Amino acid sequence: MRTLVGARSSGLLVCALLLLAPWLVAAHGPVTGRQAGDQGAGSTTVGGVLAPGIVSIAKLNIPHGYRSITAELEWGGDAMGWCRFVPGMWPGDPAMALDVGSERIVAERFTRDGYGNTTAHADVSDRLPGILASDGRTVVVRGAAPGSGEPCWGKWQLRVSWQAALDVRTSAEPSAARPSDRITQRAVITNTGDIPLTRIEAELGAGPCRRDVDRLEPGRSAEVSCEGAAPEDGGLTARVRGMTSDGTQVTAEAAGQVQILQQAQIALSIGNIVLTPDTDAALVPVTVHNPSSVLLVDVKVTGQPAACQREIGELALGQSITYTCRVGPGERVDLTVTGTGVFGGAVADSARIVRVTAYAVAPTAPPPPGAAPFPDVPPAGAPPAPELAESASVRESPARAAGIIAVLGVLVMTVSVGALSSATRVGR
Repeated sequence: MRTLVGARSSGLLVCALLLLAPWLVAAHGPVTGRQAGDQGAGSTTVGGVLAPGIVSIAKLNIPHGYRSITAELEWGGDAMGWCRFVPGMWPGDPAMALDVGSERIVAERFTRDGYGNTTAHADVSDRLPGILASDGRTVVVRGAAPGSGEPCWGKWQLRVSWQAALDVRTSAEPSAARPSDRITQRAVITNTGDIPLTRIEAELGAGPCRRDVDRLEPGRSAEVSCEGAAPEDGGLTARVRGMTSDGTQVTAEAAGQVQILQQAQIALSIGNIVLTPDTDAALVPVTVHNPSSVLLVDVKVTGQPAACQREIGELALGQSITYTCRVGPGERVDLTVTGTGVFGGAVADSARIVRVTAYAVAPTAPPPPGAAPFPDVPPAGAPPAPELAESASVRESPARAAGIIAVLGVLVMTVSVGALSSATRVGR
């Protein structure tokens, strides 16, 4: 009986070892990856089996120098049915963490299939150098030892994808401008992948314009440019596309910015002109103001009278200068102020000079108290106005003039009546 029980136990152990043999071989031996395409985009997947205390090794084939790589590690999943009857070999869930190369990878999410099998997932794109051995190809996954408290069985897979890549950066000269000013937009195009790219087209928004580059080797750059007007919002755009040798299209976009400068402005105002007491002059207050956000240079006030002209020079952002000048009563004040803006440290050309004009008239001197108003004075050089001759009768006294008018009226009436009587007689 003891012999039968011992033989039965030995048989079960042999059967278990025979069933485990393919898995253990897979755990030790290299696993061939599935690779798709060696031009443009491609991917490869390697994997193995985790067993207690056993190292799983696989070889990963990635084209040398690829810079645009995504990698995801998975472990857990289904297992062969006989594992269910091996005590301590069937945990409910995969391990929360897995030791791969020099990295300890912690699960970021879990998925479960329709059979209840759970798989752990982790994005290892940024940690791929630490996962791979020094040769850049070997992946080593260590299974946990029995009794460590961690699940120590299951499958693992590492999926790696890559694609050819382009990069573009854009800027403008000058870096600061006013809307509609002429600028030169530049774009630097770089092949950031590991395979040559051809038929590269760049579309720049400043023109808009299109520029072509025949070919870019891996890691090489090319610069294109386009002249155009500075956009109202200062935004620059650059779009690039190229082709791999197998016809795969690769694209990239970039945005830049031009600093939009405010238009130069200047203001001129003439205040309340006041006559100075006991003099024949008036004081004119003049104010020059820079309301813009740029420095103004060569600021000067010209015009008439000459006493109100000024050389101001520089006028800082938001600065105002007020001065007074003396003019005569009734004199017209007609002034113009000009200035030139400074943009990005450079003085604008003469076409960008700002100019404002203002005018006013000084009041006349009031008459002294109690004096009769001044008669109207004819303009200089005008002929004197003719004087009306006065008759002697107009110079007589009003009473005498009235009597003379009455006598004349009687005489006129008598003559009129006599004439009327004569006419009547002739008619008869």
